[in-house]
Amino acid sequence: MNNQLRVRDEGEQLIDHVAEAGLAQQLLTRDTVHGQRAFIDIVQADVFDPDALAGALEQLSPAYHGVATVALDHPRVRAAIDDLVARNVAVVTLVSDAPGSRRLHYVGIDNPAAGRTAASLMGRFLSGRKGKVGFIAGSLSLRDHAERQFGFQQIMSSEYPDLTVLPALEGRDDSERTRGLTAELLKRHPDLLGIYSAGAGNRGIAAAMDEAGRAREIVWIAHELTHYTRRFLLHGIIDAIINQDPGHETRSAARILLAHCWGEPIVLDQERIRIDIFLRDNLPG
Repeated sequence: MNNQLRVRDEGEQLIDHVAEAGLAQQLLTRDTVHGQRAFIDIVQADVFDPDALAGALEQLSPAYHGVATVALDHPRVRAAIDDLVARNVAVVTLVSDAPGSRRLHYVGIDNPAAGRTAASLMGRFLSGRKGKVGFIAGSLSLRDHAERQFGFQQIMSSEYPDLTVLPALEGRDDSERTRGLTAELLKRHPDLLGIYSAGAGNRGIAAAMDEAGRAREIVWIAHELTHYTRRFLLHGIIDAIINQDPGHETRSAARILLAHCWGEPIVLDQERIRIDIFLRDNLPG
């Protein structure tokens, strides 16, 4: 019998790591004596649209025994997850959680801690200066982005009172949209000292800062080490990157779902996703 796992992901990195790891043919091959193999299919949906995401979950074939999904913490999505669980389909939330649902496990970093880390870095980089800091998220409907904002604001307000965090901007992880929001942010606040981008769309932020001639003037803390953010970090445009290992996340989600399907225990220490902090000086090869 085949155990088939369905992975839904909006981010290109997660899709790339599923393919690079060869999960379908290598990592997920169980003892052939038992004649069991596992397969991963990938479906993309608009994670910012609860109806689209819930619809994708609701339309999954009953052949699947497990689902890993980047979740939106929304009643419609939670209901879709609960319906899958009621059909004996194990659900793991990936990167962004829906804790009110009946999901089996969450695979991702401690996002409030990531936000607090970003705030500590921002405060230290700005070295006691007084001014404004921008916060750009994909969407505060995504629990990971909302929790990062909470952690960031928590430390900024308590430990760096001379730095004012401006209202959140939501770029939907789209570079062009984020570029426009950043350009307007820079225009309205010429005294802006820093930007914390809790989501994607970083190419748009870099382009807007370059057009304004402020690319090396503003302290910028970003998330996720990608081809583009690595380059921005090396060129001194981004000051620090908070990273979660997408390869570890995809393997962890697969292991957890397989363990559930085969009635095996989950090794929690192995599945804990750590927060990495990268500066220009410690970038991995």
